[in-house]
Amino acid sequence: MKNNALKKGLAAVLGLALCVQTPSAGSLLQLSAYAQERSATINASSLNVRSGAGTSYSSVGKLGRGTAVTVIGEKSASDGKTWYQIRFTSGGSTQTGYVLSTYVKFPVSYSHDSSFESQLSAQGFPESYKTGLRQIHAQYPNWTFTAVKTGLDWNNVIQNEGVLGRNLVHTNSISSYKSLADGAYNWDSGTWTGFDGSTWVAASTEIISYYMDPRNFLDEVNVFQFLDQSYNSSLHTKEGLQSMLKGTFMEGSIRSGASASVSTSSGSSSGSSSSSGSSGVITAGPGVSGGSSSGSTSATPGAGSSGSSSSASGGANSGITFSSPGGSSGQSSGTTSQTPSSGGSHQVRLEGPSASISKKQAGLLASSVVIGAGPGSATSGNSTSSGSASPSGSSGGGSQTPGTSASTGNASSGVNYADAIMSAAQSSGVSPYVIAAMILQEQGRNGTGNSISGNYAGYTGYYNYFNVGAYASDGMGAVQRGLWYASQSGSYGRPWTTPEFSIAGGAQFYGTNYVKAGQDTLYLKKYNVQGSNMYKHQYMTNVDGAASEGSIFAEGFTSQQKNTALNFKIPIYNNMPETPCAQPTLSGSPNNKLKGLGVDGFTLTPTFNRDTYSYDLIVDHSVSNVTVSASAIDSKASIRGNGNVSLASGINDISVVVRAENGTERTYTIHVVRQAGGPTYNGGIGGGTSNGSSSSVTMGGPGSSSAGISSGSSSSGVITAGPNGGSVTSTPNTGSSSGGSNVTFSSPGGN
Repeated sequence: MKNNALKKGLAAVLGLALCVQTPSAGSLLQLSAYAQERSATINASSLNVRSGAGTSYSSVGKLGRGTAVTVIGEKSASDGKTWYQIRFTSGGSTQTGYVLSTYVKFPVSYSHDSSFESQLSAQGFPESYKTGLRQIHAQYPNWTFTAVKTGLDWNNVIQNEGVLGRNLVHTNSISSYKSLADGAYNWDSGTWTGFDGSTWVAASTEIISYYMDPRNFLDEVNVFQFLDQSYNSSLHTKEGLQSMLKGTFMEGSIRSGASASVSTSSGSSSGSSSSSGSSGVITAGPGVSGGSSSGSTSATPGAGSSGSSSSASGGANSGITFSSPGGSSGQSSGTTSQTPSSGGSHQVRLEGPSASISKKQAGLLASSVVIGAGPGSATSGNSTSSGSASPSGSSGGGSQTPGTSASTGNASSGVNYADAIMSAAQSSGVSPYVIAAMILQEQGRNGTGNSISGNYAGYTGYYNYFNVGAYASDGMGAVQRGLWYASQSGSYGRPWTTPEFSIAGGAQFYGTNYVKAGQDTLYLKKYNVQGSNMYKHQYMTNVDGAASEGSIFAEGFTSQQKNTALNFKIPIYNNMPETPCAQPTLSGSPNNKLKGLGVDGFTLTPTFNRDTYSYDLIVDHSVSNVTVSASAIDSKASIRGNGNVSLASGINDISVVVRAENGTERTYTIHVVRQAGGPTYNGGIGGGTSNGSSSSVTMGGPGSSSAGISSGSSSSGVITAGPNGGSVTSTPNTGSSSGGSNVTFSSPGGN
């Protein structure tokens, strides 16, 4: 009895232990801890570390490119993608979390391959390209690389891509990403000029150089921006596409809401395949809400709403941070990911602005591609390729008039996104993976943008998945104009009255005007450095558009597909820097200009201007020291070199250095000459610093006014043009511009 009781007790204890310790069968299949931990680095500009395997889990931190991590396990997410459990150091403490395996790079060892080396040399790749290509070859020996010899000078390329408006970054990007060129930055107010809406500003040449330099992206993920985009039936499969669409709004069937009422004068079908309306709010995939109110938001001309933002936990592309234009007037439609924080990390955001086929700045894009002439125009809605077949096979050329909503349900059209995209790929000649990546770039992973809701006021039942023609123009905001274009009868199967038609028509537009025109990689789509229309006809203005779409593209390829013979077309330029262009990192205000500079008791020549950096001053030999006064435009800037300065005999150079908050410095130099018979200290002359606008013109000399202003009103002996003075008509030889132009002046003493 005693032994039986002991056995029963032991069995109970063991059973309890098994209940507590044994994981479920599902857990055993999904979670595996490594017996030997592996060192790796992060291969993304800003990667979310999640509390669990999948984008639905909360972010516990962010890691930048090159950050060292230790991979301690892996787990399959609900969408089938592999996530690594990592250990990393942040803020001095060790933490753990999950990141998508695509963006974790393990060290590889390249063994000399004479055949591969010969191929690189035959292609003409510079030595600075070969290091990255060798590393890729070590992982994927079947991949081939073609050098696109542009024949262009690198510096000339950067100068042309730096034209104001061609490349933009989000206004919340760090200051070194943003341009300080004329027209891009206001030194007086310390603000940047908005392009394509107030939240997108001109990109700096430094960040343009970084993203245009192919050598910065020669790794197994980012190289996909150089992959040939042409459709290849042996490579591009529905299974691969479905893998790419998992976890996005396009994972399942196309959902339908409102439909457009149309009539055709010819009596032919408008191409709508569903009388119930194959259109509406798109809902598919985990955690995607189907009845988003953003789909019915009314917008007035010029409003340009771009859709609601997704949550931080679900809106990122497999953990990579996205951003939305934010809905300001004139912005591209459809992006739905999270808005960047001004205090966030240093990466350029992935989505928008205007990652759409649009004219943007008219002078910057090709005149050969017409995106619709605007309401009321005789050539309304037609693009360059006439006679293009509609997605359904009909001409789509019948006269159609959009009406009001016929229904507002939310039923399935019976077609899933994978089938619709594969069909579009076959008819357009564009890779289905590219089509999917472009839609995700435009509409976000949750797909709640107004341009695809089917419920936009005034354009119910119309869709524009690629945001073709979605830019503020003709008195309309971006979303409204894009849907107006979609509603017009014309080429590319318009009007686009179903999601399927929009996907097929947009793909045809892109295939005709980009892929078949030589812009057959994501890089060349963004940076057109080939053909006869270089630097124009560029698909988007977001400076990192090619890189971000490339990372989405890479996710769509399974391990099996990556082991096939893929070809990458990589541009090379003449006179490139010896090493890859670095990514700028400076943050904080860049304003390092003075609003006033002077020497107490003396007058500088020329009179002060914030953009003049060299001044002359003659003093009598008896003057052994001077007091330099200087004030900065930005209160966060610091100044050194001012104050009391001792003078040596002869020539003295006084350097006044302004250091901006971001650490950049600008030097103003005063050349002082001590000589017999020179001016001595005059107590009636102040330091000469100006508290007015730094862009003002200073005129006159000690105790005088060369423009008719009372000399007694200025104790410093200079008259400063500023915002508070009266308007005075100047004449030649008065110290201001000739020709009778009106110049506004104000004196420090008030007038």
